[in-house]
Amino acid sequence: MRPSDPNLQHPSKDRPSAASATDEDGIAAGSRIDLAPVSADPIAVRRGRPSIAEAEALSGRILDASWDILLAGGFENFTFDRVARHAHIGKATMYSRFPGKIELMQALLMRRIEQRAMYLRQQGSDLQVEAAFRLRAEVVVKMLFSPDGVMVERLIDWLDQEIGESQTMRANAYRNAIESISDMLTNGAEEAGLVVPDIDLAARLWIEGLIGHARLASTEGASSPAEIERWASDYTRFYFAGLRAMAPTP
Repeated sequence: MRPSDPNLQHPSKDRPSAASATDEDGIAAGSRIDLAPVSADPIAVRRGRPSIAEAEALSGRILDASWDILLAGGFENFTFDRVARHAHIGKATMYSRFPGKIELMQALLMRRIEQRAMYLRQQGSDLQVEAAFRLRAEVVVKMLFSPDGVMVERLIDWLDQEIGESQTMRANAYRNAIESISDMLTNGAEEAGLVVPDIDLAARLWIEGLIGHARLASTEGASSPAEIERWASDYTRFYFAGLRAMAPTP
């Protein structure tokens, strides 16, 4: 059965009601692609030290509000004031968890990467390995072309420029993607009786093919859903034919 549409929004009291299209910062209702469920209930005001679950939920609210602000206005219009208003919390609460913009953006990127990895694992989880990877190829390319995917790429570039370390965020994101694909390929290949001699190399070639196609297709304007689906089917068929050809002969 085909998974649900990733563009469907999870209800949240933090978002505007149906009667209001935007909030005071101009954030359109339903503007964020939710890759993981968000709690529908705001953090209850209580005395004393918050529980671990409450602290994590509050951090999640801050990060979700940050993503909404970033998508709506870009880096130029991103401020802690706007995030605090959108999340309905005090600015001091934000600073107690994220001391600066870089720390907040790092946490935001890691959250989006983890959510995307979890979402992709769910795609085709009830399918055979080749059909599952065909579906994931389609989903990944569509995701890269989406406003959400474009902003993730911009966020990676922004952090690499701001931090300026030799260990770049893009390299970390790339390694995380390879590890995630390796796990999915290992599990799927075992179920299908497919022997893959070098899982890490196979995962690297898979992700490089997806990224390379997305960049080429963007320059050629070949990014319609039908074109992406057709390419995903062809790419997966050739990829798995290559894996079978590389399998050691008995």
